[in-house]
Amino acid sequence: MLKRPALLAEIVSGLASADAKLAGDCAEVMTLVAAERPDLVSPHAHALIAQLDHRDTRVRWEAMHALAKIAASVPNRVSLAVPKLAEKIALDKSVIVRDYAIEALGEYGHTGATAARRAWPYLHEALTLWEGRHAGKVLEAMQKLIRVDATLRADVQDIAQGFVDHPSAKVRTAAKRLLRWRA
Repeated sequence: MLKRPALLAEIVSGLASADAKLAGDCAEVMTLVAAERPDLVSPHAHALIAQLDHRDTRVRWEAMHALAKIAASVPNRVSLAVPKLAEKIALDKSVIVRDYAIEALGEYGHTGATAARRAWPYLHEALTLWEGRHAGKVLEAMQKLIRVDATLRADVQDIAQGFVDHPSAKVRTAAKRLLRWRA
């Protein structure tokens, strides 16, 4: 696909297939391409966003993963999908979908102070959802926000302080990174 990017249009059309396996495979290809060349997938953000409500979990998670990979390069598109990302974090049954929605919000929030302030309340809320299961991912996303909006730094570091003794090593590490971070 990287050697023949023109074929990506065919993959994009497969995202809308009634065959969930085919749609999932196409979404996975979008993720793989986005990991190497987000510029090739970015023009198709709308097609990925359209799959975030797919009935099949794999399609949703691959579409969300690809969207997270390109979110920083299409902030205007992602801005329109912020409520959908927040909904997925709050309600989707899939841990993977929720993780990638948090990652997408962090990548989007990293694009500028306005985006950071827009992502902030949803990330803040995500800390308490699902019994705090996504705390590590949320703290990582919050670090991206404070890189572009220093006004959030004090709040984020106060939040991080509450996680330095968390049972999860990943969460403790993310909290300690936030506390050491300097602009």
